[in-house]
Amino acid sequence: MNYNKGYKALAIAALLLGIVGVSLGYAAFSNTLTISSSAEVKPDASSFNVDFSSSSSAVETDNITPTLNKNVDGFTATAATIDNTSDPTVSNLKATFTEPGQSATYTFYAYNAGKYVAYLNSIVFQGSKTCTAKTGTTQALVDTACTGITLSAKVGSESATTTSVASLTSHSLATDAAEQVIVTITYADGSGQADGDFDVTLPSIVLTYDSVD
Repeated sequence: MNYNKGYKALAIAALLLGIVGVSLGYAAFSNTLTISSSAEVKPDASSFNVDFSSSSSAVETDNITPTLNKNVDGFTATAATIDNTSDPTVSNLKATFTEPGQSATYTFYAYNAGKYVAYLNSIVFQGSKTCTAKTGTTQALVDTACTGITLSAKVGSESATTTSVASLTSHSLATDAAEQVIVTITYADGSGQADGDFDVTLPSIVLTYDSVD
């Protein structure tokens, strides 16, 4: 009788050890499943767009009529044109002076037609001023008169001339907004004069707007 009890106890103990053993066996196995994700955003470059405009309320490309500071026979200036089809350009700014003390001023706009705030980071005069004598005068006289002919630009509150290139910070232009651009060609009062015609080549004015300041 005692033998049977001992056998049963041994069998139960063996069964418990087996259950424990099975339990420990399952706990020793595991799987780790990992899901890695990412995304990339590529905005369309055309969504950043600052154009020239003849209007402050929308992008318009009417010709820009200059303002002359004096009403003198022979003193004229051509109307400027706007082309935004590729890199925005205002061209055909040209004054014909007759004497010192005259200036021609062109007023138009930079218009932010894009989806992002634009930052004006620089106003750069690209190229150099050259004056070339024509028939009837000397290059020496022309060179003296040439020093009095200047080009200036004002964009919003920022100003620059051929001798003062503007590198800017914190100059922003909101979307669907415009800022005034004023370009003035001047033959300064008191400058030298040549006794004949001469041609003047002036630098290009480059405005750089970026999406970051």
